[in-house]
Amino acid sequence: MNAIDLSQLLERFSRPGLPKYTALHDAVLHAVASGQVKPGTRMPNEQELAQVLPISLGTIQRALRQLVDERVIQRRPGQGSFISDRSSGGQMEHPFHCRFVDDSGQGYLPVFPEVLSRERVSGPGPWTAHLRCKDALQIIRRIRIGDEFSVHSAFWVDPLRLPVFVSMPLRQLTSENFKQVIFRACGQAIHKVDLFTRQDVPPLEVSKLLDIPARQFCSSLRVQAFLGETDPIYYQRIFTPPTERELHIVSDSRAPGFAP
Repeated sequence: MNAIDLSQLLERFSRPGLPKYTALHDAVLHAVASGQVKPGTRMPNEQELAQVLPISLGTIQRALRQLVDERVIQRRPGQGSFISDRSSGGQMEHPFHCRFVDDSGQGYLPVFPEVLSRERVSGPGPWTAHLRCKDALQIIRRIRIGDEFSVHSAFWVDPLRLPVFVSMPLRQLTSENFKQVIFRACGQAIHKVDLFTRQDVPPLEVSKLLDIPARQFCSSLRVQAFLGETDPIYYQRIFTPPTERELHIVSDSRAPGFAP
């Protein structure tokens, strides 16, 4: 990837009201996710980008820092910045709904998801009012948080709108960040996420999967995500067993959270 190619991509992702560092971040992420650039590709340095892109050096640095935080880019001292090899042994990168704060107070416990099932389900269902579709694709995942506990995630999308979730091999789907799958499929990042939380007793099958007593109250997180302000794109329900770990909820779904 050279600075001129990136400049052309930036034009595509720039729009009124969107911060310029976010447009640059999304342009690079799209190039990586779509395969236009491969792992190991060297990025132009900040000065090279500043000479070509119509944005300031500080804005470029902010976008690149975010990409480093998300492990899209790897900095190698004395060599430059390179597109990372994102194979992670099943670890999910940049999880939005499972950011449990680690002992340092400045980072997160690693997240290891496992797909338990993927099936088409017919409505009406919990997703119906949000997704506005009768049938949905339901993906159930058990997500291990470090070596401490697991959470249960039920995720619904419209399979006609996002057939990639139907066709993707389960092994690949297991460790994917679903927001990035949607970004690759739609060319748009998740813009708005509404979160609703309460204490609730999960269904018995969920308690068994989490290895907790029946009728044990858990933290329930209900998620409604949108492209733009009003375009619903996914619905999710997450159960977390009792834990002393803090869950860091960031208002911007693309924000990296704690910097390393």
